[in-house]
Amino acid sequence: MEKRSGLSGRFSTGRSKGRCSCSECHNRMGDTILVTNQAFPATNNACAQILQHHKGVKTKVVNIDVPIQDTAQVVNLYKEALDNDASVRVVVIDYITCLCAMQLPVTEIVQLCRRYNAITVIDGAHAPGHVPLCLHRMKADYFTGSFHKWMFTPWGCAFAWKNKKVAFPLRSLTSSSPNDDLVSQFCLQGTRDESCYNALPTAVAYIKSKGGLERISAYNTRLLQMASDHLISLWNTSKLLIPSSMEPPFLRLIRLPEIPGFGTSKEDADSLMDLMYENYHIDVCLKSANNQLYVRLSVQIYNCLDDYKILGEAVISLVGKEKKGTLDSDII
Repeated sequence: MEKRSGLSGRFSTGRSKGRCSCSECHNRMGDTILVTNQAFPATNNACAQILQHHKGVKTKVVNIDVPIQDTAQVVNLYKEALDNDASVRVVVIDYITCLCAMQLPVTEIVQLCRRYNAITVIDGAHAPGHVPLCLHRMKADYFTGSFHKWMFTPWGCAFAWKNKKVAFPLRSLTSSSPNDDLVSQFCLQGTRDESCYNALPTAVAYIKSKGGLERISAYNTRLLQMASDHLISLWNTSKLLIPSSMEPPFLRLIRLPEIPGFGTSKEDADSLMDLMYENYHIDVCLKSANNQLYVRLSVQIYNCLDDYKILGEAVISLVGKEKKGTLDSDII
């Protein structure tokens, strides 16, 4: 977490709480919060809570659908939304989207929003430890991020950051202090267990012991490409149709082959994830997008190519099964 002139950041119990705090601070009667159809479900839940407590506030959704040709297509979607609705007050932008694992052109979107005097809240859950971050160049108004996803900390270790040029106070949804400063709002939380924050220096030291983020990124990026190529060849499918500039270094969506007994809905994805865990002892993330099921590959330095080969063979064995619930653990 950087500390520069014009910047200020504090720990939070989770980026969802931090993001909700940022969004709620700036809403008035008649305002609109702009979100996307790719947002993490907790984002929509947070907006729903804001609508309940702030009468007259509404949400508007930017639909970012694949295939995507280039980043300009995404920026234009935001421009159209801002052009068509002068009431947009807050824009929530996913740095890396939850549904389709797309790295959005955040800096360009922030620059656009500044021209429309819209407050920008960046949901950077997957950013720390995954992509290089330079908050003072991004010039967003708020940024929230998680350390537990890619920086080896326990769950709940996150931060909320506010650009000091934003004069409006940032208040935690729960605080033991009446004061408006960030330390009082986010660091005085009564009996909350803060041990996850104490683990962050050790996590940073561990990353340095492995050669730093640059070496970790090189390993993960290479492994992800190898795993993707292997599964695409094995399953005779393809990756999600987005430009390479929008592919996060450690995440990739690969289309699953058709599996008997399963459709392509979110419910089918959830059921198949349960089946993979119960019958093959594989914990995998599946997504429903464009009427297809995709596996969201994630790589970290504790993974190797054999992990993804096991996943590939498990899916191949499922392709030959006739019914759900009659599978055996025949690959591990």
